[in-house]
Amino acid sequence: MLRSLPRILALVLLLLPLGVTQAASQQDEKRAFAERLTSLSNFVLKSAEVAASRGQEQSVKSFAETVRTEMQQRFGVELVEAIEQEGLDPSPELSQEYQNKLQALGNAAQNQFDNAYFSAQVLALESMIELMANYQETAGEGALKTFAGMHVGGLRTLYIRAQEFSAP
Repeated sequence: MLRSLPRILALVLLLLPLGVTQAASQQDEKRAFAERLTSLSNFVLKSAEVAASRGQEQSVKSFAETVRTEMQQRFGVELVEAIEQEGLDPSPELSQEYQNKLQALGNAAQNQFDNAYFSAQVLALESMIELMANYQETAGEGALKTFAGMHVGGLRTLYIRAQEFSAP
């Protein structure tokens, strides 16, 4: 037994970096997911705020209000809680990609705004659903995975509604 102790110790020391590397990789995966999902949800929220003031049709204003309520209340609050439970800092920042999309939406011609808004919502919601479904399938257990499972259905409902309003 004493002779094998150095071998066991050597094996443990060899495997220790593997465990640390895997843990760091999982944390990086969680961080990337959280940042992408936060950026998307912030875009959906901020574009809904723009639509509430610029929308021409009542359907646009109504949908935008539904999105604002959902993103500010249950979805947004629970996303921040899940991110914090994972030991990460929630970032309220939009990625450069979504800053550009929000700016383009804000600059849309008034007579094209409603269609531009619904098109942007369809794409953003589709990206959120895909991101959350993939994460739910591949990620290790944790608050973010639980969050994804709980909220992907609600996003699908918003996505279907946005599709119904968007121009073919």
